Amino acid sequence: MVERSIKELVMMAKAATAILALWMVATAAAGAAAAHEGAVGQVRSCSRVERNGARTLCHEIVVSAPREAVWALFSTSEGLSTWIAPYVALDLRIGGLWEASYRVGAHAGDAANIRNRVLSYAPGRMLSIQVERAPPGFPHADLVAGTWSVIELQDEGSGATRVRVSGMGYGAGDGFDELYAFFERGNAWTLEQLQARVLNGPTDWSVVSAPASERGQ
Repeated sequence: MVERSIKELVMMAKAATAILALWMVATAAAGAAAAHEGAVGQVRSCSRVERNGARTLCHEIVVSAPREAVWALFSTSEGLSTWIAPYVALDLRIGGLWEASYRVGAHAGDAANIRNRVLSYAPGRMLSIQVERAPPGFPHADLVAGTWSVIELQDEGSGATRVRVSGMGYGAGDGFDELYAFFERGNAWTLEQLQARVLNGPTDWSVVSAPASERGQ
């Protein structure tokens, strides 16, 4: 009788241990899912100072859309014009032109258009561009021409995509400090617009435009 009771206690202890282990696994999985869910839609700064002292401006966001769909929003004129600016024309090739304007009714070649050049790209994953011409009145237009941006896309599972925008080429001095601060706000705003596009669909440019303080116009 005593031997049977001991065996029953051992079996109960093993069962309790197994249940506890399962609970711990489930709790960990739920915590990871909650952490992932909390990260979706939030712009996060990943800016850093490199070993050589250069500053890399960096922002990222996880959006609830597959990488191929997000790539189309960055790599085609049709996709870009649904969220980043009312007028966008992109020639996706090395040296190709990315021309854009926040003005509704803008056309190709307008003097106020922003012009970028494609430096490189990896289909579906990366696009790098450099400013060729800033809009009239843009602060430190001579300095911004020496900076460049890299847009990277990474699968996050469950149909989500991590989008990272990095800005490089920021030197020392007040002019570069002002540019850094300008794009620190502007790049975060851009990723917020991307999130809004994923959640709400194409932007209605008749009622929405980029804040003047963020677009340099």
